Amino acid sequence: MDDLDLLRSEGAMYARKLLQAKVQAVRYTEIIYAHIGSTLHNANPSRRNRVCSTSHQHHHQLPNSNAMADSDEEQIEALKQQVDDWSSNTTQCTTISLTTASTKPITSFQPPFTYPIFGEEESVFGYQDLNIELSFRAHDLRPRCTVSWARKWEGDGEGEVKATDIQEAIAEFLPESAFSDDTHALNEDTARWTPPGEKIESYERDGENYEIWVSSLASERARTLVENMAILVPFFIEGGTILQLSQDWSTRRWKVFLLYHVNPNPAKRTSPYELVGFGTSYRVFTLPNSRESQTEDETSMTLNGGASLESLLSSPDGSAPQASSQASPLDLPSRERLSQFLILPPYQNAGHGQALYNAMYTHLTTPFNVRELTIEDPNEAFDDLRDLCDLLYLRSHVPEFATLRINQDVPTSSLGLNDKIPVDLIIDGTTRDRIRRETKIEARQFGRLVEMHTLSFIPPAKRSRSRITRKEKSSNADDRAYYFWRLYTKQRLFIHNRDQLIQLEREERGEKLEAALDSVQEGYSAMLEKVEARSQPMPRTGPANGKAKTKRKTDSGMEDEETVLGAAKPATHRKRKVVREDSEDGDAGEGEDGDEGMGVVPNGSGRKKIRMS
Repeated sequence: MDDLDLLRSEGAMYARKLLQAKVQAVRYTEIIYAHIGSTLHNANPSRRNRVCSTSHQHHHQLPNSNAMADSDEEQIEALKQQVDDWSSNTTQCTTISLTTASTKPITSFQPPFTYPIFGEEESVFGYQDLNIELSFRAHDLRPRCTVSWARKWEGDGEGEVKATDIQEAIAEFLPESAFSDDTHALNEDTARWTPPGEKIESYERDGENYEIWVSSLASERARTLVENMAILVPFFIEGGTILQLSQDWSTRRWKVFLLYHVNPNPAKRTSPYELVGFGTSYRVFTLPNSRESQTEDETSMTLNGGASLESLLSSPDGSAPQASSQASPLDLPSRERLSQFLILPPYQNAGHGQALYNAMYTHLTTPFNVRELTIEDPNEAFDDLRDLCDLLYLRSHVPEFATLRINQDVPTSSLGLNDKIPVDLIIDGTTRDRIRRETKIEARQFGRLVEMHTLSFIPPAKRSRSRITRKEKSSNADDRAYYFWRLYTKQRLFIHNRDQLIQLEREERGEKLEAALDSVQEGYSAMLEKVEARSQPMPRTGPANGKAKTKRKTDSGMEDEETVLGAAKPATHRKRKVVREDSEDGDAGEGEDGDEGMGVVPNGSGRKKIRMS
């Protein structure tokens, strides 16, 4: 073999490798096609590719290089068409169903995205008329995965391009039983099945009954259920990750909340429970805050059984703390963190998100040693749901909060050019701190709620910067209230963005802060309109048996934004000119004016921006 033949042989091999990599990644770029076309044009192929139809055994001959060699452009277009013909969009091909125990469908829907499983392009190669069907038994979420197609690409030798192995790609997110042909489950009597854990609330909506149950993931039944539905997290919660529950100690810190529709007339041998949505939370241990009173610190550092905090911390060898008959590590000072939250698509727009969030809040903040409830990386839609629920609760259940107002008589001596903004004089600081500790709402969230609430008493027509040129000396009470409200809110925004703002010139710093404040006010105004539309908010607490005390209206359009908790939506949907805001745990994100409103996602593909609010 001379040098020219060797070069041609290597060129053909290179072309095949490029095509294989191209198909597997399903990324169509002209550079790749140019390489393929160039090398195929000069190569002398020794064999043909063919496509076998799995279902009909029809063979389809691909054109060889001689037929494609009229021009490089024709070769590129032909190859591109072949790849397109055998590629499938996985989001469009995937269907999720809830079924009875006998696999009778109850409802079906599609995921909004599939890239965590099938890659950024959400596409696989090697199939025509591909269908990926995931069915879940509605009560215990036992999954079954079925993949079908009309035709499948099959290579005819070593090194040929292969069709994507669908089962291999999806197996990481499903239990092995999802691919089993065992029919025993179809004959199982599930009529007496009940959710794991305890029922904490029930309510009626539009003549239908719903129940909310909670269980520790130390329960094998609860853990199995969570593992069964794990794939719903990457399907519906952007940036969401599957829970790692391999350590017995860590499972005790996790809880799952299950919202079920209770079918009054289930089929024979079928459970009446049909999953509507779920949430998960985990407990994070925390040391006492140095700003709190010594008495409170000492109380929280000692458990009911008299054991000290140190006695329950991990031993020097790193082993897990050992619970005694007198005390449990779960009695340590803690934060509860809401991790995942999902209302399934068929049940959205009906207020179930508000019901589930309220039940989780009440249950998680009741223990004496829990200091506050935090949220892990909420997206903008969940932020709206949370704001709505929290503000309705504080206004209807905390009289001191309901009476908070802007003080319009702040002494002029406290408003000097070099003085700090007297936030505790504008809105009583002692009252604010007491309410926050009692309600256990995270500090940043509570601050935003105070700002929203006090803004609501200023008429929308008076919320204009042009009206407050005289500042605190304005003769109009609403104008003075608005001036002090902006001062109060501006102080919080400045503190949270200090590192970025102090790098700017004084004039530019003021402009950015004013622009950020205008954006925050706009968001608050939109939320207040939704809050005012709720004349009968659903209470945080409800009886475990029987109807909830009140029903809330569902005609305002809010509920379609209460679906998921996780990373933020794609930036193209969330354009806002903002500066950085702090996260709930004090981890500041990056950001400047003009950044989209994104949240930081652990274990995600990268660090995202945090919106100002």
